[in-house]
Amino acid sequence: MEENEITQNSAHRCPSKVYPLTTGDISQLPPSRPPHHQHFQIKKLPKLIIITLLVVAASISLTALICILMYFTLGPKLPSLHLDTFSVSNFTIGSTNLIAKWDFNLTFKNPDHLWQIYLDYIECIALNHDHFPIAINHSVSPPFKVKPMKKSTIHVQLATGDSLIFLNHQLLQKINSQRRNGRMVVFGLAVRAKTRFTGVSWLWWTEFANLMYTCLDLKVGFKGLSDSDVGMFIGRLPKQC
Repeated sequence: MEENEITQNSAHRCPSKVYPLTTGDISQLPPSRPPHHQHFQIKKLPKLIIITLLVVAASISLTALICILMYFTLGPKLPSLHLDTFSVSNFTIGSTNLIAKWDFNLTFKNPDHLWQIYLDYIECIALNHDHFPIAINHSVSPPFKVKPMKKSTIHVQLATGDSLIFLNHQLLQKINSQRRNGRMVVFGLAVRAKTRFTGVSWLWWTEFANLMYTCLDLKVGFKGLSDSDVGMFIGRLPKQC
């Protein structure tokens, strides 16, 4: 009786026949759907993005740390400067002007094993005993290079006529007094250099620096008071600036 009622009611909804299941019989059940993995992919995607970002951040931090360590441990060393020769000629002191010519050799030494130095611009300034400029020579030589662990020497001629520096009467009197009393005049020398440092092939960056050197207390002796006398450096050369 119950079987007939189930069959009649189901006929209105679906033409297929429906049979009651016996206890424990699941052979007539429809196959279940395959598991859907979309929810797993949605949860897994943010984890992949986070891991990727962490790897990229770690790589950038490691690269920056290596560059900083290389900069402080393998950075360029400043070149040293030595004065090899120093003389003064055509030395004449008037009441309103000073005429002189300085001849000297400068040697730049590169103490670094990894960096070579380019000296793009050099300026030399002659000073009196009070460190007041009395002559300036701009760009005394064409740009040149100093290789690692090498040195390079340049010859410089500096004259008062090369620069427009006005000397007051009191300063000229002091220089003239040194010349006449002891036949020795004290000068100074300032050297400005605009440099570039380039590393070997695996050191890819370039450093720039403006360097300033001073050689003070340069005593020059004259044999007489004649304008044709050449004053020679008194002391030991080379002298480090």
